[in-house]
Amino acid sequence: MRILILSWKDPLHPTAGGAERYLVEVAKRWVAGGHQVSILGPRRSKLQFQGAGTADNGIRYVGVGSMLAVFRKARGYLHSQGSTFDRVVESVSTRPFGAHRIVGDRAIAIYHQTAEEVWRMEFPFPVNWLGQHVLEPRWIRRMSFARVVAVSPSTAAALSRYGVHAEAVIPPGCELPRVTGKRVAPSATPRLIWLGRLVRTKRPEDAIAAFKSVREVIPGASLDLLGGGYLESDIRAQHNPGVTVQGFVDETVKAALLSEADLLLLPGTREGWGIVAMEAASYGVPVVAYDIPGLRDAVLDGVTGLVVPANPEILGLAAASLLQDHDRWLRLSEAAQQRGREYTWDRVAQDLLGVLTRPTTPDVCTKTSALPPRPPSFSARRGNCGASWQATLTRAARLVLNSSPTRQGLPDTLARSTGLHA
Repeated sequence: MRILILSWKDPLHPTAGGAERYLVEVAKRWVAGGHQVSILGPRRSKLQFQGAGTADNGIRYVGVGSMLAVFRKARGYLHSQGSTFDRVVESVSTRPFGAHRIVGDRAIAIYHQTAEEVWRMEFPFPVNWLGQHVLEPRWIRRMSFARVVAVSPSTAAALSRYGVHAEAVIPPGCELPRVTGKRVAPSATPRLIWLGRLVRTKRPEDAIAAFKSVREVIPGASLDLLGGGYLESDIRAQHNPGVTVQGFVDETVKAALLSEADLLLLPGTREGWGIVAMEAASYGVPVVAYDIPGLRDAVLDGVTGLVVPANPEILGLAAASLLQDHDRWLRLSEAAQQRGREYTWDRVAQDLLGVLTRPTTPDVCTKTSALPPRPPSFSARRGNCGASWQATLTRAARLVLNSSPTRQGLPDTLARSTGLHA
């Protein structure tokens, strides 16, 4: 098959995350299986590869504009070139491309997560209100007639609230460690780890607060923070005892730190799944995570880790208790390692390809007007006043996103995925 993948972010971009990794891992395996795969995303910088025709692991990359214009450019590309592909896979992180409106049931949307609370964490008013209550609900409802795959039960449930049915749930995989020694017990001076982007929605400061509670009980404990983001300089300046800010590290360093870790602290706001939880599990590292969408799917409470209410004090107490209970820690470590082996990228690629090759469904509609029923809008109830009010809010949102000084510090958040300024 000839498969086109749509991504709003270049997999080689410094801010590329789990969604982009998902795409690349399955694409590599499809290419190895004899399929022709192209990824369409923003035009690459001169430091990377620019334009179309560049192959990465046999994958053809097509650059069609900036990260701000990729949604519009992708639609134009589909109108002109969509008929040359057997299947179109769009990766959805908040805003969809709506490929099904152009190529119909040959399009499959992989929904990684909905943003919801993330809007409040990352944007000022009125952008956060507009995003959470107007833009995102509208985007999701427009996917009602699309073929959709969710990466977790939490994402599938979130979509169903807006009338979107996921025909399959296919979680991400993880790379298995090359060498993993048998763990017997946590260290007397346990090494905790946090892994993710240093942004507000990932709540690294909650991990630090939780670690302080652990250190009160186990003075020799340490915490490594892995990942970059706009909070990095502020956290470094705090000089928290026992905390080492590793920043962005390559896969070799990450593997070395995971192999030495005794516990992964994983707070957050909302996740699609939680690839880092499965990565830690594959090393036999139990996870203590917040009870939030995505993480409650990746971490089996009381089996591969602990899932606790979203409170740093509770997170810290649970972590300290687990580190002091060696028998329980060992049971969770062994179960985590076993589960990590089950979630491979080979399985993900095979399962997703199975969905792509299913007989197409006539329910998929290419008409823009085909939207699910919904309550009358504010503008419908109040007439032109409502429409004018909503338009004013949208213009205000564009102004804030384009002129706010914080926008320069949030390259890896939703500031660009909203597409308000595209």
